[in-house]
Amino acid sequence: MNNKDTGGPAFPVHPDMAAQLGCVPSQSDAGMSLRDYFASKALTVYWSGPDALEASNDIDAIADWCYCMADAMLKAREQ
Repeated sequence: MNNKDTGGPAFPVHPDMAAQLGCVPSQSDAGMSLRDYFASKALTVYWSGPDALEASNDIDAIADWCYCMADAMLKAREQ
């Protein structure tokens, strides 16, 4: 994974809830990052578009596009 801002965990567990569940959240069990979550949402939008099947042979470009969208969403959150 690169060093870009990930936005933190997509579905964080509040420490009080973790205590009630008897677990201690750590970085390793935080789940997907907000960046990954945004990229997955962008992928859903991409695949619903009219050109999805035509461009499906370039999966690396599709993945790059999804993460570019995710980075733009993270940047928009800072404003």
